[in-house]
Amino acid sequence: MPGVHGFCDERFRLLEEAFRRNLDSGLDKGASLAVTVDGKYVVDLWGGTRDYEMITPWEADTVVRVFSTSKIALMIMVLMLVDRGLLDLDEPIATYWPEFAQHGKGAITTRQVLIHRTGLPGYGRPVTLDDLGDRDGVRSILANARPWYEPDTMSCYAPLTFGDLLAEVIERTTGVPFNGFFRRELADPLDADFHFGLPNEEADRVSAIWPHDPAPPHDSPIAQAALSELGTVEDWIEPRHLPTVLPAAGGIGNARALARIGCVLAGNGTVDGRRYLGPEIIADARSTQSRTEDEMVGWVRYGLGFGLDTDDYPGPTPDSMHWGGYGGSFLAMDPVAGVSFAFAQNQLLRDGGPRDDPRRIEFWRLFREITGTR
Repeated sequence: MPGVHGFCDERFRLLEEAFRRNLDSGLDKGASLAVTVDGKYVVDLWGGTRDYEMITPWEADTVVRVFSTSKIALMIMVLMLVDRGLLDLDEPIATYWPEFAQHGKGAITTRQVLIHRTGLPGYGRPVTLDDLGDRDGVRSILANARPWYEPDTMSCYAPLTFGDLLAEVIERTTGVPFNGFFRRELADPLDADFHFGLPNEEADRVSAIWPHDPAPPHDSPIAQAALSELGTVEDWIEPRHLPTVLPAAGGIGNARALARIGCVLAGNGTVDGRRYLGPEIIADARSTQSRTEDEMVGWVRYGLGFGLDTDDYPGPTPDSMHWGGYGGSFLAMDPVAGVSFAFAQNQLLRDGGPRDDPRRIEFWRLFREITGTR
C-alpha cells in the first residue's frame, strides 16, 4: 500500500503515528490530516489510496467530498455579512427574501437557521441531487414549504436546508451568487483548494468514497423523515455530480484546505495580515446560543452554527468550535490556542459523530495529551 507523505512537526508525532495506524489497519483507505498553529502548518499529512482498486495513491492534491464539514465555510460567510453590517441575525429572513414568508415562515431568522430551530429540517418532499443543483427550483421549494412544527420550539439538525437557506441569505444580502462569494472572499484569498462544485476536468484527482452499511432507523420520527428525503450515499458520490453546487454538504477538498479555511477563526479573524472577521463576531460565534437535546444529533451546545465543547459533544480543546461531516471528516478551530485541525478521508464510518468515531476520538485524545489540555 502507498505510504504516508507530507510533514509533521516532532511535537505532533503522535498524530502521525495514529494516522499511519488507521491506514495500516484498514480503518482508513486514503486520508489527509492537517493542523495549523498561529496560521502555520505543523501537520500536513496524506496517505493511502484513492481508487476502488486500491492502487492509485492519495496524493498531495487529492480531494474528496467532505459532506457536512462544508457547513463551516457557510458559517464563516454568514459571520462576514454580520461583521460588515449587511445582515442582522435576528431580522426575519423574509426581510431579505420576501417570498420566504409564506405558510407561517415570516418570523424565522438566520440565527434560528444556524442553531437548527427553523422547523424546516427537510424540504417536505424527497429530493434528488439534480433537484438540489437547480438553485431556482430549491428557492421555490423552500419559499413554498410549510414548517414541520412551530419554528423555534424544537432543535432538529437540518442536513441540507441549512445550506440552501444560508446560501439564499448570502445571495440576497450581497447580490453575488453563493459560490462566487465563497471564491472571492474565502477560497481565493486563502489559496484554499476547497470547492462547491468541481469541474469535470479535475475529476481525476477526486478520491473514490467507500460507503458504510446502512444506518439503523433513527429514534426520532422527525429526524428519520428528514433523512429519508436525502437519497443514498451512492447518489452523492456519482462522478456526474462533481460540478453541482451543494452548499450544506457538497464541499470538495482535503484536510490542508479545510485547516486553511479554519485559520480565519483560529486566527481571531486575521490570516497573513488580511482581516476576514473582527474578534467581536468570533466571540459571539463562540458563545452558547443553544444547549439542547437535538432531535437528530442528541445533546449539543451550539454557538453560531458551530458545535462547542461539552462532554456530550466534545471538541479537541475546551475552547474549540467544530463541526464534522457524514462518515468522519471534521474541522475544529480554537482561537484561544490559535489552532485549526482538520481531517478528510474516503472511508465512511456509520458512527461518524464526535462521540463515537474511533479516528476522531483518538486524534482529539492525542491532541489534548500533546497540548496538555484537559
